Amino acid sequence: MPDIAIPPAVRRRRRLKRYLYLAGAGVVLLALVIWAVTRAPAGPSVQRSDLWIATVHQGPLPIIVSTTGTFKPVVERWITAAAPGVVETVNVQAGDPVKPNSVLASLSNPTLESNLVQARADVANAEANRASLKAQLINQLLDLEASLASAEVQAKTAELKEEAEKSLFSQHIVSQLDFASTQLTAQELAKLVTLTQQRIAAFHDSMAAQERAANAQVAALKAVLSDRQQQVDALHVTANLEGVVQDVAIQSGQTLALGGNIARVASLKSLKVTLQVPASQANEVATGQQVTLELATSDAQDISGHVTRVSPTVSNDNVDVDVMPDGNLPANIRPNLAVTGQIHIANIAKTVFIQRPAYANANSTMTLYRLSDNGDIAMPVSVHFGAASDRDIQVLSGLTPGEQVIVSDTSSFAGAKRVNIR
Repeated sequence: MPDIAIPPAVRRRRRLKRYLYLAGAGVVLLALVIWAVTRAPAGPSVQRSDLWIATVHQGPLPIIVSTTGTFKPVVERWITAAAPGVVETVNVQAGDPVKPNSVLASLSNPTLESNLVQARADVANAEANRASLKAQLINQLLDLEASLASAEVQAKTAELKEEAEKSLFSQHIVSQLDFASTQLTAQELAKLVTLTQQRIAAFHDSMAAQERAANAQVAALKAVLSDRQQQVDALHVTANLEGVVQDVAIQSGQTLALGGNIARVASLKSLKVTLQVPASQANEVATGQQVTLELATSDAQDISGHVTRVSPTVSNDNVDVDVMPDGNLPANIRPNLAVTGQIHIANIAKTVFIQRPAYANANSTMTLYRLSDNGDIAMPVSVHFGAASDRDIQVLSGLTPGEQVIVSDTSSFAGAKRVNIR
C-alpha cells in the first residue's frame, strides 16, 4: 500500500497540540508540587459540641472569688470540770439552748464534801476561840482599870493627907518622921497610878494585836471554807454562757479529772462565716474586702459582710477566710449552716476579658486556640493574662474583642499547629 503524504499544515497542528499537552501537564505537575510544599498540615479534627468556646469581650470586669463555707460562733468554749468527780447526771444534749446558770451535769466527790464539813467546823471553832479570847481580854482590861481606879483613890488620899500634915508639921504637931512617911507614901501611890496607866495602854496594844491575829485566823479559815464550798458547788457544772450546746463529751458513771471536757457551748449572739478559699486565689484576699453571702435557707437570702481575717496557713489546699456579717442576722441562722460567699476583690472599669479557660491563672501566659472567621479552624495563640475572677480573666495581650477562643481543656490536641472543627 503506498504511503500517503501528510500535508505540512496537519503536521504542524499535531505538533502544536502535542506541545500544548506537554505544557499543560507540566503546569499541573508544578502546581501539585507547590501545593504539596506550601499547604498547612491537616491537624486533628474535633467536634464543636465537645468544645467550650468563648468570645472575647471589652468592658467592666468585677474581680470576684466565689467559694463555700459555714457559719461559726465567734464565742465558743469547752466547759470543763472545775473539780474532779464521778458523773451522776447529764442534763443536756447537743442542740439544747442553755443560760449561764443552766446545770449541764452533776458530779459527786465524797472527799470534797468531807473537806467542806471540816472547813465549816474549823471556822466555827476559830470564831469560838476568838470570842473566848475577846472575853478574856476584856476581863483582864477591867481588872487593870479597877486597879488603876483603886490606885488613883489611894494616891489622892495620900496627897490630901500630905497637904494636911504639911501645915501640922510646920506647927510641930506632926513629927518629921510621920510627915516624911506620908510624903513617901503619896509619891509611891502616884507612881503606881502612872505604872497602871502604862500597863493599860500596853494592854490595849496587846489586845488589838491578839484580836487581829484571831481575826486573821478566822479569815484564813473562811477563805478555805469558801474554796471548799466552790469546789463542792463546781460539782454542779453550769454553762456560764448563753448559747446552744454543740457537743457533750461525758456520760453517767464516768470519772472526770480536773479540767476534763464536759460540753462545748456556742454563743448565738455573734456568728461569723469561715470560707474555704483555694490557696491559688487566697493571695488576692485581704481584710476589709466586701463579701456577698448567699444563705443555704429556704428563701436563699443574701446578706453582706466583710473580711476580718485571712489564715496564714494552708489546709487541704484551702485557706480559711473569716467574714463578719454586716447588721443583724436572720433568726434562722445557726452554727454550721452552709453558705456561699462571693469576695469582691476589685472592679476594673474597662478592660479586655474572656471566660476563664481551664487551668488559667492570674498574671500568667497561656497558649489558647483562636477560631478563624468562619469558625472551622483553630490556630494556637499566646495570651498574657492579668487579674482573674472565678469566672472571667483579664486579657493583657494576644486577643482582641470579638474573637472566639476555645476555653475548655485542650490537652487532647495540645501542640497542634491547626485544629479542624467539625
